[in-house]
Amino acid sequence: MGWLDSLLKEYTHFKGESGVLILGDAREVLKKIPSGVVDHVITDPPWGVGFDEYDDPKVFIDVRDELYRVMKRDSWLVFYSTPKRIYDLAPLTQRFEYKWMIPYLFGHFLTLSRNPLGSQMAYSIIMVFAKGNPRIARKRRDIIYSDELPIVEEIPRERQFKPTFTTAVLLNMFTRQGDLVLDPFAGYGSIPLVCELFGRRWIGVEIDPVKFEVAKQIVSKKRVVDIKKLKETLSSRTGKHAPITSWLGSRG
Repeated sequence: MGWLDSLLKEYTHFKGESGVLILGDAREVLKKIPSGVVDHVITDPPWGVGFDEYDDPKVFIDVRDELYRVMKRDSWLVFYSTPKRIYDLAPLTQRFEYKWMIPYLFGHFLTLSRNPLGSQMAYSIIMVFAKGNPRIARKRRDIIYSDELPIVEEIPRERQFKPTFTTAVLLNMFTRQGDLVLDPFAGYGSIPLVCELFGRRWIGVEIDPVKFEVAKQIVSKKRVVDIKKLKETLSSRTGKHAPITSWLGSRG
C-alpha cells in the first residue's frame, strides 16, 4: 500500500505485525486515506461521559463522512457505545443504515458506571451500522459477555480499555482473516491487539500521546497488564514532569 507509506512519513507511528498505529487526529488522518480501501470499521469512539479531555462525542460525527468514504461498498461500522448517550448517534443514520444493537454483559466484572435507576450498570452496548449490504462472517447470538483473553494477565484498571474477548467475538462475527480493519479511536490498543492476534490487517489512529504509548507497549508485547501501573512506569523513565511526547521515540 504505497499510500500508507506516504501517510506514515507524516506521523509518529508504530508498526505491528499486521497493522500500524498512528499518533494523530482522526479528523485529519482519515482525509489522507484513499476512498474504498477499508473493509470494516470496529472502534470505540468518544462517549462524552467525562473520561478525559478527548472524550468529545462530536468528533465521531465529525468523521462520519470520511469514514463512509474510506470504507468499501459493503462494509460494517461496529462500535462500542453507552445507553447514556445513544441519542448522540442519530446523525450517523444520514450516511449509514442502523442494523442492530448488541448488549455485552459485565457479569462478575464490576463497573463504576451507574444507571438512572440508581444501581451499577450490568451491561453496555455495541452498535451495528452498515454501508451497503455487508454479510455477517459468522452467525452467533446477539449478546456477548464482557471478558478477557488469556493475554490479559492483570486487571487493566482502565475503563476505556475494551474487553479483548468481546472484541474477538466482534471480529469473528463481522470480519474475515486478511480484512483491513480501521479503528480511528484506538485508545489503549485493545482492538488493534485483537486484530494482531486473529490475523486481521489494521490501521489504528489515536490522538492522545499517553494512550498511544501504552497501546504501543500492549500491541508489541501482546500482553495486557495493569494500565494504570504501566502509565506510571512509562512516566518514571523520563521523570515525573517530562512532557509525554519525549517518550515517543522515532517515527518508525
